[in-house]
Amino acid sequence: MRNDLSFLTEQPSEFLSKIAILREEKDELIELEAYYAVEAYDRFLFDACDIDFPPKLTNAVPKRQSEFLAGRILARAALERLHRAYVPIAIGEWGYPVWPRGISGSISHSHGKCACLVVADEAKLVGIDIEKVSTGASLEAILQEALNLEERQRVFEQTAFDAAVLATLIFSAKETVYKTLYPLVRTCFGFEAAVFNGIRGNNIASLSIAHSLHDAVPHGKEISIQFEIDGEFVKTWSILERDMQGSLSARPPAG
Repeated sequence: MRNDLSFLTEQPSEFLSKIAILREEKDELIELEAYYAVEAYDRFLFDACDIDFPPKLTNAVPKRQSEFLAGRILARAALERLHRAYVPIAIGEWGYPVWPRGISGSISHSHGKCACLVVADEAKLVGIDIEKVSTGASLEAILQEALNLEERQRVFEQTAFDAAVLATLIFSAKETVYKTLYPLVRTCFGFEAAVFNGIRGNNIASLSIAHSLHDAVPHGKEISIQFEIDGEFVKTWSILERDMQGSLSARPPAG
């Protein structure tokens, strides 16, 4: 088993580039990032990269196939860095990745950029989301569909962030809440389930659960989402763990 990322750059294509390890804790946690080029995608890359092509994507457009491939390539690399045998990561219900036993993880992609966060502990809840800062019709859709009236007012009344950046950040944070909690609550819930409270410190977005989702996620439960703004992209992520009483707490941010 190879424990470096050189094989990712040896593929017969310009499909992946700028591959990077953003965070790593030996045999415990890894976060990878890469850029993928939809125009360089070809179906043969699944075979070249030894990634199973899911039948669910047979009729999908090349963009969807390419973002799936990029995510699964990073996921495979993450498992190798954690010294875990690779098994195909299937598409589960509601599109959620099915990770092998002993692993929790999350994958996200947006406009040619892909991120993967994997933890060698299936008891932890992991979520990551990456979004290109929205403008125009996409921004309006976020404001109307993902944010409530009070959240929209917060976006336009504050001065610490560009309004488009903060709106995208709130949207991304809510996506991360969903990705993090879904393996626990096992039910689909919408943007209204989490309400944005504000920014704590330099890189924590605070959200509260608007209605009970689970015994461990009651009404009013605060969820801390870490975030990073990198040029035209916003990234949010969370790792939650349960204590002996079943309560959820956020894993401390990396130093």
